[in-house]
Amino acid sequence: MNEPSERPQRPPFQGAGGENPTVRFDATVHPGATNRDLLGVADLDLDRIPDREGEVRVVVHAEDCRRLLESGYEVRLHAQVPVRPLPAELVEQDDSVRSWLEERVQGIERSGGT
Repeated sequence: MNEPSERPQRPPFQGAGGENPTVRFDATVHPGATNRDLLGVADLDLDRIPDREGEVRVVVHAEDCRRLLESGYEVRLHAQVPVRPLPAELVEQDDSVRSWLEERVQGIERSGGT
């Protein structure tokens, strides 16, 4: 269940001087003058979020914006998103996740295991 991702993980972003940034940006990525294919955004390992209009919406640091621009995309910033811990009430506990999963897989025949 806790297997490592197959793609390499990028290190936590640190700004100039090694400090952690206090803000990220809600942004959309659009085809640019030199890169028209938005499928390549997935290869940049950014935090993408669903968008009702089907746009490529991301939450990015300034460094991520630089990478997108250097990759030939256009980036439109919409809002600042402060960096802070996730509220404890939004973090699901292991027992409740296991229970939820067991409800979903109940009745599915399992081969080679319990």
